Amino acid sequence: MIRAWTVRGGQSGEREQVALSEKLAIVGWKELGDLGDCSSADDIGDLLAKAYPGEAVGTIDSWKRQLWRFITMEIGDYIVMPRKHLSVVALGVLTGPYEFRAEAPPGFRHVRRTSWVRPSVERAAIRGDLRDSMGAFLTVSELSRRDAAARVQALAKTGTDPGYMGDGEPPGSPEDLVTDVRDSGTRQLTARDLIGLWGWKRRTSDVTDLVDQHLAELGLRVDPHFGDGQLDGLVTVSAEGSTELGDGIRDQARGDDQQARPNADGPRDRDLTWRIGNLPFVQEVVTVRAGDALSRAITPMVERDFSQLPVVDHNNVLRGVVTWEGIARAQLGGRTATVANALDPHPETARVEHALFDRMDRIQRSGFTIIVDGENTVIGILTSTDLAGQLKQRIEPFILLEELERRLRRLSKRFSADELPKQIRRTVERGQHPSLGQYVFLVEDAHCWDRLQWPFEQQDISRRLATVRDYRNDLAHWAVDAPAEDAAALAATSGLLRLLKLVDHDPAV
Repeated sequence: MIRAWTVRGGQSGEREQVALSEKLAIVGWKELGDLGDCSSADDIGDLLAKAYPGEAVGTIDSWKRQLWRFITMEIGDYIVMPRKHLSVVALGVLTGPYEFRAEAPPGFRHVRRTSWVRPSVERAAIRGDLRDSMGAFLTVSELSRRDAAARVQALAKTGTDPGYMGDGEPPGSPEDLVTDVRDSGTRQLTARDLIGLWGWKRRTSDVTDLVDQHLAELGLRVDPHFGDGQLDGLVTVSAEGSTELGDGIRDQARGDDQQARPNADGPRDRDLTWRIGNLPFVQEVVTVRAGDALSRAITPMVERDFSQLPVVDHNNVLRGVVTWEGIARAQLGGRTATVANALDPHPETARVEHALFDRMDRIQRSGFTIIVDGENTVIGILTSTDLAGQLKQRIEPFILLEELERRLRRLSKRFSADELPKQIRRTVERGQHPSLGQYVFLVEDAHCWDRLQWPFEQQDISRRLATVRDYRNDLAHWAVDAPAEDAAALAATSGLLRLLKLVDHDPAV
C-alpha cells in the first residue's frame, strides 16, 4: 500500500540542505539517543522521558508517536519535506531503514535514507487541500486523507497533483477524531463536519465558543480556525502542544525539537474581523492561458454571461485577467487574436484573510475580485453580483422578522391589557412590547383567538409562530454563516408574514 509522510526540516530549515545533499530524511530531538532497539512507541516514550524529564506527559506522548512513525515507515514510502524559506517542497522515496548517526552533530542523528526524486516542486503545483496537510505543525505526520498518498506519488512522478476525486467520510464522533489524529498526526475535514460532531449546523458565536472548548479539552487544535473560512472549507486538526518550535511557534528558551505547551487558559483567542473567506465564493473557476486563442475566452464569457476570466499558467498561478474591454481593445487594434493581447496583468485580487469591508468598494468598482492563495494560485472569484447576493441573504431574515414582529404588535393593539394572557400582560404593563415568543401565548389563548377572527387554523399559526420564534432566537446569537442557509426556517418566516398580511392591511399609499 502506498503511504506518504511529511518530515519537516527543522525550526529554521537547518536540516534541509544536509537532507538533500546526503539523501536523508532527518529529525532532531538532540538529547535523544539511538532508537534502534525500540520495539514500540512506549519504548521510545521511556527514552524521551529520561532525555526530557521536564516535559509534560502529553508532549512526550506526541513525540513518541511521531518518532515511532519515523522509524517504522516502510522502504518505498514517499517523503514530503516542505522547504522553510522557499515556495517549494522536496519529494522523495524512502530507500533505507532507521539509522542513528552517533558521529553527526546533535539534531542530525536520527535519519532514514531517502532518494529525493523531485527536490523542488512548486507549492503552486499542489492543490490547496493537500498543501494544507503538508503544512501541519507536526515534525512527522502521515498524509493519509483525500487520496493524499496517491497524489504525492503522482507529484513525484509527473510534478502534477491530480486532485481529490472522492468524498471522504468524516469521523463519526469526537472520539473518532481524536483516534484519527493520534494515528495519523492530522485529520482534515470540513468546518461543517467538525461542528457536526457535537450536533451543530451553524457557527453561531456560542457554538464556536463551545466547540473551541471541546477541542481544547480533547487536546486538539484546528488550522485554519473552523470559524474563519467557509462552512464547507477544509480545516486540519492536529494535537495541541505538538507544534515543533520554529515551524509555527517561537520560543527561544526551548530546543528546536521541543514543542509548545497547550494554552493553560483554554482556547486560543480568535480573529473576529469579517474576512473575504467568510463569504461563499465561486471555487470552480473557468480560466484560460495567455497563449490561447481569444475565441477560447469569448465562448464561455458569452455562454455563461461572464464579464471576465482569470488568465493562469500551467500551475494555475494568476497572470492576469481578460475582460470585454480588453477584448475590444485587442480587436480594434488589429492585434493577433490571442488572450495575451487582451490581457490586463494587474487585476483586482484578494486573499481569504483580507478584511471584507476594506475590499467592498474595490469589488464594486471593478465588478469582481479574484481570490488567490499565498502562492498566487487562483482559488476562487467573487463578483459584485455575488457580494450583493450574500448581503441579501444576510439582511433578508432580519427585515422579514422585523416586519412580522411589527405587524403582530399592531394586531395585538386590538386588546386591552386586561384582555391579554398573563404572560404578555405584565410586559405590556411595564410599557414594553411583547417578545416574538410571547405572541405564541396570544394565539393559543382561546378568548384572544376568537377576537382575532383569523381565517386560519389556530394550531397551525401557533406552530408557525414557535418555529419563527426559535429562528429569531438563533439569529440573535450572530452566526458567521448566512442565516438564509436555514432555508426551512426562512421559508416559515416568509410564509407566516404572507398570512399576516392577509389580516393586517397597510394603509393605502
